[in-house]
Amino acid sequence: MLLQEDGCARVFKSEKLGEAEIYSSFANSLSVEYAGGTYKSKEFSSDSGYGIRVLNGGRVGFSHANLEKDVGKCAKTAKSLSRFSPKTGFSFEPAHASYPKAETFDSKAAELEPELAFSAIEEILQEIKGHAEPTRVSIGFMEGMERVSNTSGVEAESRHSYVSVYAEAKKGTGLGFSIYSSCFLPDDFGKLGEEAGKIAAAMDKSAPLKSGNFRVKFSHQALSSLLGFMLFHFDGDNRRRGISTLKSGEKKFCESFTLISDPLAKADAACPFDGEGAPSAPIDLVREGRVGGFLYDRYTAALEGVEAGGCCQRSDYSSLPRAGITNLVIPAGEIPESEFPQDYLEVVSFHGIHTSDPVSGDFGVDVDIAFLHKEGKRKIPVSNMLLSGNVFNLFKRIEAIGKEQHTHGGLVSPEIWFSGVHLIGK
Repeated sequence: MLLQEDGCARVFKSEKLGEAEIYSSFANSLSVEYAGGTYKSKEFSSDSGYGIRVLNGGRVGFSHANLEKDVGKCAKTAKSLSRFSPKTGFSFEPAHASYPKAETFDSKAAELEPELAFSAIEEILQEIKGHAEPTRVSIGFMEGMERVSNTSGVEAESRHSYVSVYAEAKKGTGLGFSIYSSCFLPDDFGKLGEEAGKIAAAMDKSAPLKSGNFRVKFSHQALSSLLGFMLFHFDGDNRRRGISTLKSGEKKFCESFTLISDPLAKADAACPFDGEGAPSAPIDLVREGRVGGFLYDRYTAALEGVEAGGCCQRSDYSSLPRAGITNLVIPAGEIPESEFPQDYLEVVSFHGIHTSDPVSGDFGVDVDIAFLHKEGKRKIPVSNMLLSGNVFNLFKRIEAIGKEQHTHGGLVSPEIWFSGVHLIGK
């Protein structure tokens, strides 16, 4: 259980902390894995703890503890460590009368039932076997809660669930996979196996194309990777340090492109408040091709001397809070399915984005799963090609945006086609 409001108040008072904040969280999880023709593991795990920040003379100290009985000691440590941090105008999030609603909890997933996990894997395996050989399937269920309390009056609490699925298949030299992540159970586990199996079967006959410039549509997974790479420049700390080259209001992208960081969207990073207790609200990162806002937590904003916040993220209770993204939303365009481009290269999967240069935006990735579409249908499986370019130039060359949004993990986006994308093959 988390330390409740009265418990936090006792710590604040008894330790004479002055201004302080307690972030607490717990998570219970179940993971099941199938590989090599058998079930490899079934594991339950649990983790909980407290992250404490103390503001002492304009300086912030941080410490963490696993047990409630150690919270007081942890607070003293945080206060002592504050002397090593720079003096800023930082203050904790003020109190709020209410918080918006965010869809974050699936009661069925939160039951952590092994029977559900095993039956889901069996559904996935059955569908894979209709097309290819299953190599690995893993499923994870998680339920938890997080709470933020501070001496300014913030009292925020949220319960959440999480579901992750990975299905992998092979046929000959072909490999295929499917990934799912959400706060909610999928409507059909079998479809994930079908997708992995069909891709593996198709990729058994894949080959690179001749080098050239292509019209390209990225899968939601691939598009999410590209956006994550680009978001380096929307990090408030990178802007503060002069690493980001973007400026608010700058025309940097195609006019049809808008990108929103929206923690209230129904996707896997939904939350009613940020890691400091600020009410969740959408932020326009790009609006009709122009740079909008940047992602700040209160401490980063204080270091820069600007008024900003609302984007604090915590990977867990033991990590320092910092600015980060939640869900990314790209609004629907105007192109109906009947008018979708008919000839293009669909890039399903690539790897190597982590070796690219986020400062310049230049990237090069190895495309391992792609399909050449002719007359609107998948015709030729493609692999072993190098896709290179600049991420800012890429998002200047948007050719078409579909009318219907789809959700993949933390990305809500329609289908998007880009023109003149350079790939090196034969």
